Amino acid sequence: MVAETSASSGPVSSAVAGPGAAPGSVTGLPAFGPDPSRGVRATINASSVERAFSIIMAVGGIGFAATNLGAITAQLPRLDPFWGTVMASAMGLAILVVGLSGIVYRIARGAQVAVALVFLVALVTWPLTVHGTLPDGQLPWPWWLCNVATQAAALGFATWRAIVYTVLVPVAYAAIRMTPQGGGASFEQAALDGVYILILGGAGLALITVVRRTAAGVDAAQATAVARYARAIHAHATELERVQVDAIVHDSVLTTLLSAARTDTAADKALAASMAQNAITHLATASGRLESDMPPVTVQLLRERIAVAVEGFVAPVVVGPVENAPRTALSVPAAVADALASAAIQAAVNSVQHAGDASVSRRITVSVVEQHGVRVEVVDDGAGFDIDTVPAERLGVRRSILERVTMVGGEVELTSAPGAGTRVRLGWSTP
Repeated sequence: MVAETSASSGPVSSAVAGPGAAPGSVTGLPAFGPDPSRGVRATINASSVERAFSIIMAVGGIGFAATNLGAITAQLPRLDPFWGTVMASAMGLAILVVGLSGIVYRIARGAQVAVALVFLVALVTWPLTVHGTLPDGQLPWPWWLCNVATQAAALGFATWRAIVYTVLVPVAYAAIRMTPQGGGASFEQAALDGVYILILGGAGLALITVVRRTAAGVDAAQATAVARYARAIHAHATELERVQVDAIVHDSVLTTLLSAARTDTAADKALAASMAQNAITHLATASGRLESDMPPVTVQLLRERIAVAVEGFVAPVVVGPVENAPRTALSVPAAVADALASAAIQAAVNSVQHAGDASVSRRITVSVVEQHGVRVEVVDDGAGFDIDTVPAERLGVRRSILERVTMVGGEVELTSAPGAGTRVRLGWSTP
């Protein structure tokens, strides 16, 4: 089974219920068509942007560190043997972790924050790190990693913190640059170096902020579109239900009129009168039929509904007998039975369409749980899929199975993995 099939009609919590299934019933609609939500593809979103930023930061950080490794190690003899080595090693380790975050994305934010903080500590404590003075023309090693740190802060910190950091680093560097431990540069040279750091860091921060906001806007627009699509499904399903009820009433009225036109005997007239009374009753109750409470459905009948619906599938689906047979007299509300049957049929359709050919084993079991609960399981040993990779904008399983069942107070458990088959467990019990 896979995460989507069709989402053409149904309540907000569902798409199409199954092959030939109308909303709220198990039979009545034509076969499944393509899911319109399959065409929903965001060219950019917040997740993809953050992932791209983490990779760029990883490559850039490792590249800058590797390029300047020789200059940094050459300066170590002039630094405090303990603190100078500790800070250089800590900075190198933080950059290595940033490089690893390009592969292991979940550590990216922590690694970026670590680089920014370690660099700031190294920069602020630089006057205490140098023994004596630096030779003329030699720059403190933090100079080569200033923009690595500011970009790490732009990615790892909140925007206002990143702004403070981007301003603080060039100011601190310029101040240190004018000290003997920083090379004793003139004010003009130190200010020029600080402005250089500020321009590059500020440009990177501005670019990151703009791209993030754009991606957030795309996500918001996509979420709005999906919500509107769900409302449209709901409206269409409601209208379809009403059209079906109207069609039934219309047919009963026409049949009554045709029968009345052919009455020749007293028996025919009595039958026509009875049919007319039934038609009037239909007309009186049709407007409230969608909201009225229908008779409860037994677990055995629920099983039969599912079995009848899957009989015509192109691949065999075995529907086992009701388990815990002594309690099969248990009845559930009609809305619950419809939701469970429709969701189970949808899961079976997904399996037939995507789990593999007829050689795949497919089975549906219906069982009574405890005293007042029912469980339906749809299991196959086919291709399976990775649940975590299903995009949020896809509506197939979410509408057709998950929300359809949860809206009537039920629970859904979906287990699947590539090559390990799929299990969909639907459950409901009385409150």
